[in-house]
Amino acid sequence: MPQSHQVTVKFEPSLVAGNDRYAVHSHLEILFILRTIMQKSTLVTVYFNQGNDFILTSILGIDAERRKMVVDFGADEQFNRQALLAEKLVFITSQDRVNVQFVCHDIEKTRFEGRGAFSVSIPESLLRMQRRDYYRIATPAINPLKCIGLLAAGHNPGTAEATLLDISCGGMAVVDDHRKIAFEPMTTYENCRIALPGIGIINVTIEVKSTFEVTLKNGVACKRAGCEFVAMPEKMLIMAQRYIFKLERERKAR
Repeated sequence: MPQSHQVTVKFEPSLVAGNDRYAVHSHLEILFILRTIMQKSTLVTVYFNQGNDFILTSILGIDAERRKMVVDFGADEQFNRQALLAEKLVFITSQDRVNVQFVCHDIEKTRFEGRGAFSVSIPESLLRMQRRDYYRIATPAINPLKCIGLLAAGHNPGTAEATLLDISCGGMAVVDDHRKIAFEPMTTYENCRIALPGIGIINVTIEVKSTFEVTLKNGVACKRAGCEFVAMPEKMLIMAQRYIFKLERERKAR
């Protein structure tokens, strides 16, 4: 699974700091959420190697007594082997259109219904990010999407662009690998253009909700920003939804 815009992401702050009101600690409630995700065969993205690599998977089984969970292998055997060596894995998925994030440890290889799979410990806590109302999906790593039209740092005349890491009908995550954009929370950028392959160009206004530092594979430090679409026109919303469905179909086909 090639990934040309990989970044090293510091997950722990985004999973813990400032998000206490979204944290779920009840073991019974955690089991309910995980079972719902499993029953609906919801896609799960599992990050490891400090966020450099990921696999797309799903939850296959839950053993409440042993506090173990079985997740499917990813499509790439090399990444599966690397995941087995990871000290921890960050799971990002959704339950009823609400973003769910948690960390698992003690990954092992197991068998499930006659095929290979992973076994991990059920998390002691998870985040259920209720402020995100839409399903979020990672965007392509090869020929990544660009958000064009953002003002350069200091609001100088001209345009700049940021690379999309994921997208939903409610917003997106972007990284500025050229360090030209003054991403600050609560900053609004108007007339931003995103070309969605096979769908068309959407013009959106975005508001920056959160930022944190990431390090590119070439060692360059830059900002990753979580952005929300502001008053998105219905036509643009439908186009974004069609693109997300298109991405999901393509990934399921693979």
